[in-house]
Amino acid sequence: MLNTLRLVISLLAFCLFSLAFATPVLAEIEGYRLRPNDVIKLSIFAGGEMQIEVDLTITSKGFIACPFLGDIKAEYLSISELTEKIEEPLARDYFREPQVIISIKESKSPGWNVYVLGMVKKPGAYEFKEGLTALDACVLAQGFKEFAAPNRATITRRKNGESKVIKIDLNKVRKGKVEDIPLRPGDRIDIPESRL
Repeated sequence: MLNTLRLVISLLAFCLFSLAFATPVLAEIEGYRLRPNDVIKLSIFAGGEMQIEVDLTITSKGFIACPFLGDIKAEYLSISELTEKIEEPLARDYFREPQVIISIKESKSPGWNVYVLGMVKKPGAYEFKEGLTALDACVLAQGFKEFAAPNRATITRRKNGESKVIKIDLNKVRKGKVEDIPLRPGDRIDIPESRL
């Protein structure tokens, strides 16, 4: 019975851990390199349990104050490079087979924006933040103009040099009838004019 319980707990921990890694890291998709003033979320797991989770800001000199390790140069590294740079000394000096998860919460890079265009009150570029959705971005743009057609909104997303257009009915999103779409850096939201 005790062995069965241990097995179930181990499987649950593994599933949760796998889900955490299944979430795409946007910075890696876009080939992003870390810059001063970027804010990252750092999670360290060992033995199937979270050891620490913390938000870190990259200093003007390009360093982060990493738990257990002290100052580490992070500027111009990719997420995978920084992950490796943290995992190696943790494995050597602190934990057995540590797993490090890093995601970007905020970035000051000009390429880390989303763009809201068309029939919104304040079209323009807005800073991407983790968890930002299409409707959130329209709220940042101060909402829709009188003759907007948010039911025919589109999101244009570039990936591997190609553009993909995603249709979304923001009226249904506002009413809770459909899920909002999480944005990625560089996404462009277009709100067309009503046909009437």
